[in-house]
Amino acid sequence: MSVFRARQVATIRDAVAAGRLAVRAAGVVDPIIFARAFVSLNGAQRPDAADPQSHAELGQQLLAALAKDPQAESSDADLQRELRRARQESQWAIAMEDDAVAGFLLQLSASALETPRGEALAHQSFGLGPGVFRKTDIVVLQPECDGAIFLPISQHEIES
Repeated sequence: MSVFRARQVATIRDAVAAGRLAVRAAGVVDPIIFARAFVSLNGAQRPDAADPQSHAELGQQLLAALAKDPQAESSDADLQRELRRARQESQWAIAMEDDAVAGFLLQLSASALETPRGEALAHQSFGLGPGVFRKTDIVVLQPECDGAIFLPISQHEIES
């Protein structure tokens, strides 16, 4: 099973922070704005790949796909992951500014829930209840969790 190595997770996390900042500065949910900042910091990563050129090519594919269609889909699992990330993270960035949003609930697919890592994430509490992340968190999921979504939730929806 392919995985992101620790260095890749750190790179992705830093690039997500930059992408969110760019979206918040623009004040609009725009996956292209996110992707430009994200790719500039080499955030697009292929799991288990050591070749920097492979990551750079993925970043360029992400930018090209979003330029053609912000709702683009791909049969390439790595590109699809980054397309989803750009859309989700640009929404997350704007939701961070909303006082009504207290956090984000992770929803995993049935297959991801069957993996030890997925099951642990779904049940782990980060202070807001099982599977709920603070709105300032940057969550880098492993490829086995592809297809996961984060739903914004309000304070009254959080378990006490």
